Amino acid sequence: MNPIRPVDLAMAENRPEKKAVRNLWLEEVRAIAQQNPGGNEPWYLSLPGSEGLDIQMLIEDGLISLTEVNSIAEKDQGKVVAVESSNRAVAALQRKFVGLQIREVDFRSLIRAEGVFRWPEGDDEKFCRARVVNLDLNCPLEADIDDRNVTFRVLAWIEKLCHIHAKPPRLDWTLCLTLHGEIAWPEDANRYAQKFLRENLGREPFFDEGCRAFFGADLYEATTGEIAANFNDFDRTEQQKIVMVLVPKIISRLVHDKGWRVRTERNLRYGTGQHAPMVTWIVKFTWDQEALAEPDANYCEALRNIFSGAGVVTGEGEIT
Repeated sequence: MNPIRPVDLAMAENRPEKKAVRNLWLEEVRAIAQQNPGGNEPWYLSLPGSEGLDIQMLIEDGLISLTEVNSIAEKDQGKVVAVESSNRAVAALQRKFVGLQIREVDFRSLIRAEGVFRWPEGDDEKFCRARVVNLDLNCPLEADIDDRNVTFRVLAWIEKLCHIHAKPPRLDWTLCLTLHGEIAWPEDANRYAQKFLRENLGREPFFDEGCRAFFGADLYEATTGEIAANFNDFDRTEQQKIVMVLVPKIISRLVHDKGWRVRTERNLRYGTGQHAPMVTWIVKFTWDQEALAEPDANYCEALRNIFSGAGVVTGEGEIT
């Protein structure tokens, strides 16, 4: 059996800032339950770890009902799917949530990796079409370099999820994404990220103004100036801020011309002292035929709302 993982130990702590983030996830599932109580697709896909604290919250809120013997009621067993690769975590979830639908695999395998030549089928496709997909990942934003082309694996998964949700019947959906806020990229990725951030400063004045206010003068100049930046050397808060802007910008760039309107509802950082620096987002994807006809305007709109939900989760669990 797999050893206990650091991610499971961290989840078991249930720190106030993480609890505040879970409450935001709960709000999203609650909204889906109210809007679409009888849909065929799951309400919620989670990477819950062995504790399953987010699933417990759904039960306590009454979104998932239990039988008299405390197993998940049959009518609710298709509403939540847990994706978990650790057999130790799977066993713990099975004991704690009898009847929970569990796919024993990592998410990368579920979605068939980053490429476009393999796609999930059958139940796996159905799971990927969950109305709220929660990728609570215990890793930073990793950059892959292939023949000097830079891709970010997690963001390629999100682009793929948009394709899957666009299959008839099209489904609007919500992404909850959490990553470590550290940056440890190769030189090509640093250069790419700097150019990518700089790209829209002149094209979209609101994005430029948002970056100036969010970064502050020194970080703005270091990030978007002509001198090559090595983001790996920036301090932890600066790295978090760069990731907070870069991730929703890349997501919007990847899907803005495919009919999806992208709105970043929450864009938060947390973690101080001995705790890992974290970044977390809630992003809404809404299908709109008109977005296909005006992709540039759609992209600029997505850039404008990157900063509207930006903030910090304090150690006491307050969102500021």
